[in-house]
Amino acid sequence: MWRKLHLLGPVQTLILASVSAAIVAAPLALGAGSRRETALLHDLFWPDTLNPYVIFLLVCLGIVPVLLGYYHLGRLGFLLGVAVGLALPWVMAVCGIICFVGLGHYFGSVRLSTASYAACVLLAYMLIVWLHLKAAKSHSVLDAQRRLHLVPTGTL
Repeated sequence: MWRKLHLLGPVQTLILASVSAAIVAAPLALGAGSRRETALLHDLFWPDTLNPYVIFLLVCLGIVPVLLGYYHLGRLGFLLGVAVGLALPWVMAVCGIICFVGLGHYFGSVRLSTASYAACVLLAYMLIVWLHLKAAKSHSVLDAQRRLHLVPTGTL
């Protein structure tokens, strides 16, 4: 039965993982953004109106590596993806603090701060895409998939 199953390609998997992460992150961001007193980093670094967007991006960027790690290496990749998924939102939060406090305070422009944070998010996502596509073509990942019995040995 498993040999007849169609596996998704790397680009299809990236799209599916991104959409799935967005579906999970959207209710969390809307729920956290509507509760002003419990919002993440409330009134500290970025304007309250941006809380739902920032939380959405933090959660979404934390989930995408977990899903892609599971695609590449199964349970082992899931564990590695969780480690990356926990580290990446913290890096993005620090990037948000630098963008909103540093640039926003220095230049006094929320638009510039928002644009610089969007550039940081885009850069992080492009890094995830690059690593995913590189891992999809990697011989060592294919060998690991064979050893973990995630793919049939005769087809690759």
